[in-house]
Amino acid sequence: MAYVHLLISLLIFITFKSSISVVPDPPTQNLINRICKQTIDFKFCNQTITSQLIRRQTSIKTIAKLTAAKAWINAIQTLDNIEDSLLPKAKDKRDKAEFDACRKAYKLVDAHLDNALKYLYLRDYRFMRAYQALALVNISMCRTSFFHPTPMVYANWNMKMLTDIAIYAGKILSPPPPLRKKSKSP
Repeated sequence: MAYVHLLISLLIFITFKSSISVVPDPPTQNLINRICKQTIDFKFCNQTITSQLIRRQTSIKTIAKLTAAKAWINAIQTLDNIEDSLLPKAKDKRDKAEFDACRKAYKLVDAHLDNALKYLYLRDYRFMRAYQALALVNISMCRTSFFHPTPMVYANWNMKMLTDIAIYAGKILSPPPPLRKKSKSP
């Protein structure tokens, strides 16, 4: 029950936060830089994280929670857009087929990012990373045509970026265990 209350509070905060950004202190900005240097768009990443901050000094745990929640909220909004607007208004059968495939994919993305956020709050980072990775796989299942662009081209890029940011923050919070080397038999 405490998880649900915290999650609802976090979602309300992220959804209704004012547009005034906090300038992070140097240690916090260093954390953000470590995350964003791993992405393909440093500026987008930096703006995404700093726009969610409420204090200059922020821990990696808070950044991981904010980025995971932001990715999940974006998945919900993308799914709503597909179901409420794109799919019903699609005239071309290629668009309908694409949007239907994306609807199915984003239902899974929503579920996986919801689970990732739950495991983040439970401090089970192995499962958090696994569900985030599954979300990325499902984002790629929403195929968009380069020659026949639809709004899903940007939506997928945005979703992948937000999920990557959450993954990189999670890896700093709790690095994956090193791979064990196979021992040689005598």
